[in-house]
This record gives sequence, structure tokens and C-alpha cells, in this order.
Amino acid sequence: MSDRTATSVVVALALVTGRPQETCERPDAVLEHELGVDSLALLEVVETLQERLGIAVPDEVTARVRTVADLQDAVRSLVTASATTPPKDTSS
Repeated sequence: MSDRTATSVVVALALVTGRPQETCERPDAVLEHELGVDSLALLEVVETLQERLGIAVPDEVTARVRTVADLQDAVRSLVTASATTPPKDTSS
């Protein structure tokens, strides 16, 4: 995948795990078993993505993520949703 969101996920995984980006690019790589991403590391990855992409990742979404592709798909959906959701009116 060459889109910006998929790349952001790979970069965040590499940053948190200390593994080469090439290792984090495999969509079928299981985060916990193949990349050593435990629950705390996954929270760090999600926090990094939230800051970089300006999204909010709900806990229930994070709980369903098992592979690199799962994370990329979830983040891509959230980025798309945030881009199509009009800003909230805070003037009242």
C-alpha cells in the first residue's frame, strides 16, 4: 500500500517497536506475535497516529486490531470519516 495512511501506520509501528519499516509493512503481520506489539505498545502506536493524523481512535477499534492490515484499515476509515464530517459548531 502506498497511501499516506498506510505509510503513517508503518512509520508509527517502526517508531514504537524499533523494528525496520520493511518489517512493519507486511499487511498480514500479527502485531503481537510478529512485531512484539503488546497492549501498551499498541496504545503508543495509536497515540502517535492520533497526533499525526488528527483523528480519535476509539478503544473498541483498538481492541479489534490484530494485524498491520487491520490497523491500516481502521485508521484509513477514521481518517476518511474525519475528512467528511463537518466541524462541530462551538459558537453557541
